[in-house]
Amino acid sequence: MIKKMYFSENGEKMIKKTFLLVMGLFLISNSCNRNNSIDSSPADCSSTPNTLAQSTNATIESFRQAMLTFRTSLTSDLLNRADACLDDIRLRQWSTVPPAFLSRDGINYGQLSADQLTKFKAIMQLFLSSGGYKKVDEISVLAEGFLNSKNSNDWNPNLYHITLFGDPVNSGSWGFQLDGHHCIVNFLVHGDNVSIVPAFLGSEPTTGTFNGTSFDIFKDERDLALQLYDGFTTSENTAAVSDGNAATMLVGSPENGTDNFGGTYNYSQFTNGLKYSDMSASTQANLVLLMKEYVYNLNTTFADIWWTDIMRNINDTYFVWLDNVATPTTQTRFYYRIYNPYLWVEYNMELPVAQGIEDWNHVHTVTRIPNNPSTVNGGDYNIFAQIVNKNDVQFLAQHYMNSGHHKNSGYIFDYQLKDNIEYKKHSHKHLHGDKHHHHKHGS
Repeated sequence: MIKKMYFSENGEKMIKKTFLLVMGLFLISNSCNRNNSIDSSPADCSSTPNTLAQSTNATIESFRQAMLTFRTSLTSDLLNRADACLDDIRLRQWSTVPPAFLSRDGINYGQLSADQLTKFKAIMQLFLSSGGYKKVDEISVLAEGFLNSKNSNDWNPNLYHITLFGDPVNSGSWGFQLDGHHCIVNFLVHGDNVSIVPAFLGSEPTTGTFNGTSFDIFKDERDLALQLYDGFTTSENTAAVSDGNAATMLVGSPENGTDNFGGTYNYSQFTNGLKYSDMSASTQANLVLLMKEYVYNLNTTFADIWWTDIMRNINDTYFVWLDNVATPTTQTRFYYRIYNPYLWVEYNMELPVAQGIEDWNHVHTVTRIPNNPSTVNGGDYNIFAQIVNKNDVQFLAQHYMNSGHHKNSGYIFDYQLKDNIEYKKHSHKHLHGDKHHHHKHGS
């Protein structure tokens, strides 16, 4: 026989109060421990034009699942701060200037738990090749850690910012951006297409040791370029250095950090220098090795697709080299540029910003895909470049002109900026004022 339990009116009130108190504590506790919340719903991006359906490609699906895992690990606050749509101006807002001098949107490494940061880095490891990920990791951990040990006010490895774009839950068009000092990569999935451009990778120092770990981040980009230079015939050397011009860049204060590239810029002015079709077979092979170093920072499966586009246009590839010395070496400053209808690369060794760094031990590189009409696999930002179109950094020269921390520094270029938007080749004297005669490296 089941006995009925009876309570007095005061007893019932006490039970109700106790119940409400327990439920209140439960709800508070649940809201404070939302790291494992299933509610990883993205911002409403249903009105973003030109998005595609989700890919059936198994590799891309693994990327998407890794992104969903990371999103699910975030608190509501972090997710709300990180989320944006692909037609948001934030897609093209980035800068290599340290965050101490130019604030960023999104969330940063320092705001993530160890588990959340591991989940984020797992996504990058999928998008990038092992070599590409190693560069990103060494730039943000070792080189930035080295600088932080010298001046923690200006440089901080925790201040690499993440913005999440699009709707990976329901759409096949989504991506994310890593944005911090010397390390900006724009990761994008658009249907079956995967890209990581524009990518701005740099390092100061590029060669050094931090916490007992040695690094030489751009060893291949440097050494393969010198190998290419070493192999030039006399006529190739003459063509590669163009008219032998160098420039002292006009460096102003930083702009708003919004990338200028909108898919309509005319790269045809850069069809100068040494053309691939005019190279010897050995020089062609050396240039291909150098180009691949940049392309294959991307996951190999998708780098292969990109490389196919490049090779279809390989005869229309141009190489330019500039320096201020008779015999360039690993410890002298030089600049080079590669232009192909499907690949834009700039590399520059420049003067240091931090004290105690050698004048050759500071490197900037930028990698892009010129967004010409025939680029069926998409250029920078894919089709979304044409949706968000503002004015600022596209080439290395623009970066230097807009970056106050490079003030009063000299940089070697064969083109000059005008009004921060227009570009033209420009003849001028060398930084040291002498006529420049190129000699064979190592002679």
